[in-house]
Amino acid sequence: MTVYQPLQDFLAQNSDPAIVMDYAEIEKLLGRRLPPTAYGANKRQWWANTETHSQALAWLRANRKAKLDVNRDEVTFIRQPGATRPEAQRAQALLLQGLSAGARRMLEDVAEDRNIPVEAAAADFLNEIARRRRAATLEWFEGKSSFSELSSADMVREDRDAR
Repeated sequence: MTVYQPLQDFLAQNSDPAIVMDYAEIEKLLGRRLPPTAYGANKRQWWANTETHSQALAWLRANRKAKLDVNRDEVTFIRQPGATRPEAQRAQALLLQGLSAGARRMLEDVAEDRNIPVEAAAADFLNEIARRRRAATLEWFEGKSSFSELSSADMVREDRDAR
């Protein structure tokens, strides 16, 4: 779980189109103080909607964009068009809950690369593993079994008649 996960969860679970929070509210939610760069002369950059910033991923993954009011040190998190329904967000949270940080990041990277939801990336990943496992099982059987001229139906009949 990232430092900003509580913010992501809060934003994802809130259905309001815009949520205005001051720095103190955000810090209370996070349980820690925001870094100095969130306050400094370059605070616009810290609050930028850039996927390379871990803090921005929190609101972007909640389908929100941050809009900073520089004079008030307030941020408005605006829901983006096409935002996922709360049920889908809960399903995604459950899906990702038991994953290690590395596994979660891998799925998020695949989703981003393919421009698909994380759930679809997880389904693709599991389907591919299942396909490979099935192929390996068939190869194993192929290597362990001897070739027979009899069809499977003839083998069943032969087995039945032997009783």
